[in-house]
Amino acid sequence: MRHIQGTMAGIFVASAICATAQAQERRESYLQEHVRAPSNALELRIGTAYTQGFGNVAPATSVDRVAGAGFGVGLDVDYRMDHNWSFGVEGQYQEFQAGQSSSSRGMVANLGATYHFLPVLRGDPWLRLGTGYRWLWENDPVGASGITVLRHGFELATLKVGYDVRVSEDVALAPVIGTDLSVFAWEAPSNGASTAMSTAQVATFVYAGLQGRFDLGGDRDGVPTTTARQPAPVPIGVTERQAEPPPPVVEQVEPASPAIAVGEDLMRACMLHIGAVEKAPKFEFDRAELQASDQDVLRQIGDCFTTGPLKDAKLRLVGRADPRGTVEYNEGLGLRRAKEVSTFLESLGVDASRIEQESRGKLDALGTDEATWAIDRRVDVLLSK
Repeated sequence: MRHIQGTMAGIFVASAICATAQAQERRESYLQEHVRAPSNALELRIGTAYTQGFGNVAPATSVDRVAGAGFGVGLDVDYRMDHNWSFGVEGQYQEFQAGQSSSSRGMVANLGATYHFLPVLRGDPWLRLGTGYRWLWENDPVGASGITVLRHGFELATLKVGYDVRVSEDVALAPVIGTDLSVFAWEAPSNGASTAMSTAQVATFVYAGLQGRFDLGGDRDGVPTTTARQPAPVPIGVTERQAEPPPPVVEQVEPASPAIAVGEDLMRACMLHIGAVEKAPKFEFDRAELQASDQDVLRQIGDCFTTGPLKDAKLRLVGRADPRGTVEYNEGLGLRRAKEVSTFLESLGVDASRIEQESRGKLDALGTDEATWAIDRRVDVLLSK
């Protein structure tokens, strides 16, 4: 048992050193890079871990008399409902070092929920809570050679904590630690019937290991996952013309509120009474929620497009982001911001068919520090041509 514990400690120390070295080889901001988060997706988690139990499995029978330290392999199948939450089933098979028997093994199955704290970053800590059932088999116990005794009961609660390092949008690797609280209530020898124990026995099992996570299908940051389209073949001897980036939006806008800028033609048509707040903070970093002052401006715009001069006109919402992060991620962030404004205008009575949404992401961002980045984080409200 001490040998196994020493070996596992060595493995974990070596893993930690390697992980630290790899992290140092990358730039310090690697774990803060943005990666689109999955939602409405199937998640598969496969892992292996060191495990050991404490407490009793039967009256006057401690866990270590039946099973010493061991290894387990696990499979978790979850549904990723949104960026933060997933729900699913987990199973683990365990082989233990023999206690006072020839061998022992275990199995556990549970239902659980996982919460991801930073789902859009490469470094994503998470926590899983669950409840289920536990089985423990003891082969050839003392004085009963040739007999297998099964002891089983409820896994009242299980807690697992991990830190996903997302190597891609669909794959993550994580160190994991966890524990549970189990109650053994029944035992069944292979040569007899299952009976309830005179008193239920409480035990806890701890584990630590590594896990891989694979996300299948679903959406990424609100954008459906699709198969990449193959480029059209280029005739021999013909140089393929490189696609040019879309031209920047040149329409003039005036700051209207912390997160809203309004086109000049729309301001004139609606006779909006708003003050310039160019120096005010716009959307918070990596967020898409409107502030109270934004809603005041949008109510004026909503009145104009429902009962005012533009009641039959269409409008265009252009979501924007500051220059930090990838082009792909900021495009999705800009679209979320435009969607937030659209949803609010729809709640005021503006028909969704009259609202166009698009994102420029960080393509036109001009900011170089926090004050100017704040100006980039906005939605432009324009008259649709």
